Amino acid sequence: MKLLLVIGVGVIASFGLTVLAEVVRVNLTINSGWWLHPALPWIPLIVGTIIGFAARKQAQLAAALGLAPWSVWLVVAVNGWHSTVSRWATTLALVSVDFALGVGAAALVGRRMDRVVKGGSSPSHEHA
Repeated sequence: MKLLLVIGVGVIASFGLTVLAEVVRVNLTINSGWWLHPALPWIPLIVGTIIGFAARKQAQLAAALGLAPWSVWLVVAVNGWHSTVSRWATTLALVSVDFALGVGAAALVGRRMDRVVKGGSSPSHEHA
């Protein structure tokens, strides 16, 4: 049950952060004339970190399942009206890297949290 809850949080957080990033980008562009680069690489990193804190041992699975709907939606939404093969391939490659970053962040944080919860030593204290 906890795993399903964490996956749901991941899905909601990924879409919510995407909407928030887009609102900020549009407001900055309109108000200041600056063009802000999309924050997509940060979104899966943040979501993966949140999932890693919550799911510890199953962080990779939870992150993969939590980020999958967001990743599929990005590829389809970006290419919905422009269906050239190169655009699909480029979008798929970029979203795959973002997806891997999110799953990697979840795995890293999950391992660290599992070590802390079990009472293990942190790497900074191992050499002391």
